[in-house]
Amino acid sequence: MSFIVYHPGLCLRDEIFKPTFDFMSNLFEISSADNDAFFWSEPVPHLHQSLVIPSMNSLALSGGWGHMLFQHKRMEAFEIWFSSYHVKQRRRFKVRADTPVIEFSFLIHNSIVQRIHTPYDNWVEETQFNIFYLPYVEDQVQFEPGLQYTTLDVHCTTGFLQRLQPYYPEILQPFLDAIAAGHTPSKIFPHHMFATQEMVNLARRILWLLRQPGVDVLALELTVQELLCSALECKTAFELGGRIVSLSRISQINRISTALLKDLTEEPNFRLLSQQAGMDETYLKKLFAKRFHKPPYSYWQKHRMHEAFTRVVHTNDPLTDIALDMGFSAVSNFSKAFKKLYHFTPSYFRK
Repeated sequence: MSFIVYHPGLCLRDEIFKPTFDFMSNLFEISSADNDAFFWSEPVPHLHQSLVIPSMNSLALSGGWGHMLFQHKRMEAFEIWFSSYHVKQRRRFKVRADTPVIEFSFLIHNSIVQRIHTPYDNWVEETQFNIFYLPYVEDQVQFEPGLQYTTLDVHCTTGFLQRLQPYYPEILQPFLDAIAAGHTPSKIFPHHMFATQEMVNLARRILWLLRQPGVDVLALELTVQELLCSALECKTAFELGGRIVSLSRISQINRISTALLKDLTEEPNFRLLSQQAGMDETYLKKLFAKRFHKPPYSYWQKHRMHEAFTRVVHTNDPLTDIALDMGFSAVSNFSKAFKKLYHFTPSYFRK
């Protein structure tokens, strides 16, 4: 989704790459219907200080329309791009570059209208992702005013995907063949998919690892690989009731896995969630249990108690506050539920 951060030949070459102002400004043809000006610079302290990750290379793009921050970390077989966008007025930006790229694209925050090698607008929603091969970049993105957008993208080499190919041969081999042909854009999923909560957590862990004073390279590589594997798992076919579950259903049940955890204080309204997903409530619960190996209420309860456990062990918050924040009417009820899962009461961990 980071429509301006493609660079030449990562899928073909492995040289060390560090973006510069001249490099970025000469590489891309960036334009807008409003004839905006674009200026590359170092991150601007009063705009970007809270966003900058010291372990990453950073460049800012700004103008009267707003500002963007692109942060980049080069590894042996892939690059991580963490990008932030803030536009003051509605804008549709166009970018063109003669650069091939393999990209895992993950929209972390807010939703956008985007075109990638198509004459049609696509509505890409928060937590949606896809994996692309683009022989050249031809992209349009429309931003709404006053909103903050963030993306996490992984640009990888063919070698990186080839190492995963034995685990997902039916998914990756046609994609690798398209890359080898080198002429036609290709993508793993026909449409953007909603990520699972596990994928959201892995993305957060990648950013957490990058923010540490000494980046654990091995942990970072393994986490990126796990994120890509989790994405590919979303295309692994499975059956429910003797029928193959469609990708659109998988995408919607992934979305439910993140929606369930947005509010840990109120028990989930499965009737409303099923209506939003366009499914029968009974079917939704069966599909969720099949996909995540746990009924949706148990899934929600496990995460709620994990959040409570984290606060009990790692904060000094009063137990009464934690109980009420987690939706319990009394500390006694909270302690009973806590002990059932962790075998000790919350007060035991506060001794």
